[in-house]
Amino acid sequence: MEHGHGIQEVQYLLEQVEAIVQQGRRLPWGHLVLVDPDAIRTCLDQIRHALPEVVKEAEWVIQERNRIIEEAAKEADHVVQEARSRAETLAGDSEVWKTAKARADEVVLEAERRAQEIHRGALSYADDVLAALEQELDKIAATVRQNRESLKPRRAIND
Repeated sequence: MEHGHGIQEVQYLLEQVEAIVQQGRRLPWGHLVLVDPDAIRTCLDQIRHALPEVVKEAEWVIQERNRIIEEAAKEADHVVQEARSRAETLAGDSEVWKTAKARADEVVLEAERRAQEIHRGALSYADDVLAALEQELDKIAATVRQNRESLKPRRAIND
């Protein structure tokens, strides 16, 4: 899946709408512009078609985040199990047992710390990607609102 393609497509289409508005003929009074409604409708239809792809990309980011978190948890469990196994193997006599238990406890703490670090990193990565996606979607929504607002006076004239 090529990430960002849907956002880029929507951004391009919004730029097309903006270009259509800018190329429209200005009326001598006020800020009204005559534009080709078919060209606007075509761009809006294409935007409606592209938006589900942007949503799919966001869903993919969430799935990827969950996969990373799940892998981190599995790795942490594996490290803890390995530490316990090592401790049991080393537990021959009481001195060896004490040393092994202390070392196992250290390994378990390190494994838990590492798992938390991996988990935080995965959450941070997912948050960064989602924040960037949210910014792009906010820009797209603002552009759509702006373009819709610029079409409102024309609707009143056409009605």
